[in-house]
Amino acid sequence: MKKIKETNDYRRLSAFYQENGLEIEVSETAPEGTLKNWKCEDEGTKELLAAATLQKRDGCYVLGDLAVTEAFRGTGMGKALLRIVEDEAKSLGAKEMWLVGKVPEFYKKFDWTEVQRETAPDISRCQSCEDFGITCFPSIMKKSF
Repeated sequence: MKKIKETNDYRRLSAFYQENGLEIEVSETAPEGTLKNWKCEDEGTKELLAAATLQKRDGCYVLGDLAVTEAFRGTGMGKALLRIVEDEAKSLGAKEMWLVGKVPEFYKKFDWTEVQRETAPDISRCQSCEDFGITCFPSIMKKSF
């Protein structure tokens, strides 16, 4: 059985994000502005299958990270986590949310739209990454509620 629940174990999440292709450093503490983290794990094996983080950056609600292990992509797990994060942001008063995504096609299915980097708030940490513009070409995206 798989269950999504809140977690404060950011070290485990950050390692999971890194293992699943996100440019993130493994850390005991969540980045500044982190509001909540969720995990989806197999309750029998305790294997981490998916995770998401809601943050507030530059005054904006941001999907900080979302990752699903390769074996469980396409199962609806990412969609379920995305909805939970969006609902939490709305409950906190968000009228819109932002993200920096490597897979914009996934988010477009859920009414997210790409925004030009020049017109977006300062939510991206991409420019400081050595892979930016070389092997990584993320999109800044927005969703209005």
